[in-house]
Amino acid sequence: MRTYSRLMSGWMILLLVVMACTISFGGQDEETAVQTAIAQTLTASGNGAEATASTEPTLTLAPTNTIAAPPTNTPSPCNNALYISETVPDGTEFDVGESFTKTWRLKNTGTCTWNTNYKLKFSSGDQMGGPSSQNLSMAVGPNEQVDFSVNLKAPASVGTYKGVWQIVDDNGGTFVYNIWVEINVVEAATPAMPDLTISEFSINPATPTQGENVHVRVRAHNAGTADSGAFKMEWYGLSTFSSPSCNWNVVGGLVAGGSVLMECDYSFASWYPLTKTSIAFIDTDDQVDESNEGNNSASISPFGVDAP
Repeated sequence: MRTYSRLMSGWMILLLVVMACTISFGGQDEETAVQTAIAQTLTASGNGAEATASTEPTLTLAPTNTIAAPPTNTPSPCNNALYISETVPDGTEFDVGESFTKTWRLKNTGTCTWNTNYKLKFSSGDQMGGPSSQNLSMAVGPNEQVDFSVNLKAPASVGTYKGVWQIVDDNGGTFVYNIWVEINVVEAATPAMPDLTISEFSINPATPTQGENVHVRVRAHNAGTADSGAFKMEWYGLSTFSSPSCNWNVVGGLVAGGSVLMECDYSFASWYPLTKTSIAFIDTDDQVDESNEGNNSASISPFGVDAP
């Protein structure tokens, strides 16, 4: 109760002060002045009421712009190459000993010009008759293409062969490691060719008489696998005669496996002991390219002519 009485006394004193102020300054009605004075007094003294804490505004910062770092440039190499194409694909067949040319087409994708001291160089495997190295024949600038060609020869034995080649610069540095040529070597097929022979040769009578007529038969045969074309044949009554006793032109030639019989009659002007040889020839002018040139004759020995 005492506390309450003291509090009320304080409020009465305060009210009187406010009223006095209102009268002294003027311009406000009493009620308004009292309310204003009370509010000011409460604010100043901090007694009898709890002050409302004001909330500080939150400061929002603008987003920070991230500055992108410039891209890192990877320097292009001085020597670099791109494969474009090649000849003689892997597994190509060649006859034993057959010559061929292998070509690789490359593009210069580096920054340096390939001068004529750049080389195609054999690395490993089967060299196939190629050189140890071969210089470029012209300069090749960046972004230009060039053919690297090398002349090779199939080995003498049947089988699969592979040779690896490289490209080196003018300082001997290798920058193309793995270009190669791989072939299969096979037995050469026997070409189709004619082969002219004499399959029949006879004289009737076998021992003729001087001055009497004899009948001669010579059969030409093509034992080859191709047509022969035109050829000539000759018969010498004696191998020692300087000119033929009979001769024939086979204008149409002979097909492969074909034959033709040539005949003639002849009379010997002299007698000869039975120690001689009568001989016939085919393709006497070597008009025909044959698979066997060593079987173009046939002979009868011993041969002689009786005296009358």
